[in-house]
Amino acid sequence: MYYFTSDYTEGCTPEILEALAATNFEQTGGYGIDPYCETAALLIKKECGRSDIDVHFMTGGTQTNLTIICAALRPFHGTVQSHINTHEAGAIERTGHKVIDLPTADGKITAAMIRQQHELYLGDPSREHLVQPKMVYISQPTEIGSLYHKEELEALYAVCRHYGLYLFIDGARLGYGLTAPDNDLTLADITNSCVVFCLGGT
Repeated sequence: MYYFTSDYTEGCTPEILEALAATNFEQTGGYGIDPYCETAALLIKKECGRSDIDVHFMTGGTQTNLTIICAALRPFHGTVQSHINTHEAGAIERTGHKVIDLPTADGKITAAMIRQQHELYLGDPSREHLVQPKMVYISQPTEIGSLYHKEELEALYAVCRHYGLYLFIDGARLGYGLTAPDNDLTLADITNSCVVFCLGGT
């Protein structure tokens, strides 16, 4: 029996273990430039329906979140979200980027919430002294299992583009989301509805 609580609590399936054993003594380049990573990147691009995207392989969720946020934001920028405010053990704020929390009842951030939050920021006469919101960070599905639907995600991305905000989708549990019975998003929809997303195994 397989349990999908987290990728940290399980080993791999026998098929993966056999493939690892079969290729164990092959000499390949590291850092994602080996033939296996290159093939995987092409397959991911195909599923995303885009050949113009970049695919990078990381070793874990927190490291991925940290790398993306640090690469995208200037020192005076902050990220608006809920997950990394509680579940990343302060890793993001340790780098100097403020996490701007938006509490929600169902774990989802809406376009209306971002519009209201950003209008408050823009209307503040002392905003030059405030952290500038620059990224909206969401999880699909959320930590409590709620799903963003296509209409919600497209509306959120439209608001982000309107205000010049990056939309980052944490896909640690994206496999669950894409196969959920009430999901109406494809991987191509996800790709076209954000600036960056990650695919995880949690």
